[in-house]
Amino acid sequence: MDLMKDLGALAFGSRLKRLSDKIMKQANSVYQDYGLDFEPKWFPLFYILSQKSELGIMEIADNLGISHPGVIQLAKELEKKGWITSAKSKTDARKRILTLTKKGKLLLPKLQDIWEKIRQVNEDLINNRQHNLILAITEVEDLLTEKEYLLRFKEFHHL
Repeated sequence: MDLMKDLGALAFGSRLKRLSDKIMKQANSVYQDYGLDFEPKWFPLFYILSQKSELGIMEIADNLGISHPGVIQLAKELEKKGWITSAKSKTDARKRILTLTKKGKLLLPKLQDIWEKIRQVNEDLINNRQHNLILAITEVEDLLTEKEYLLRFKEFHHL
């Protein structure tokens, strides 16, 4: 018995979280199999810094759609690994700028190879299924951006 499945729409968020946790845990084993001490949760920050030479924390939060404290937490973890560095902006002392270190740049080709292979496996998981999960997630994200959940709840129930 799987209570979460049985609960259907009531457990929608919990099911997405459970699926995310499962994917992250299983993807972590890919990095380990390649001998890399890299966690999937670091991917978005490391990736964006690999695409832009330097970015402020707020810019990263806006681009990734995650909280400012979330970016700071990930940045601290990547700084401990020696893969990124954080410095005050030359133009605004309140602003922190993140960049890949030399060590991070040396790791990048290995990660890019793994990311391409992960992308291929993910496409296989997503494509050619009854429903395209990425399209469905995008649709729900857009709906919740358009109108937040609490407002939807109140309107639906005439509260």
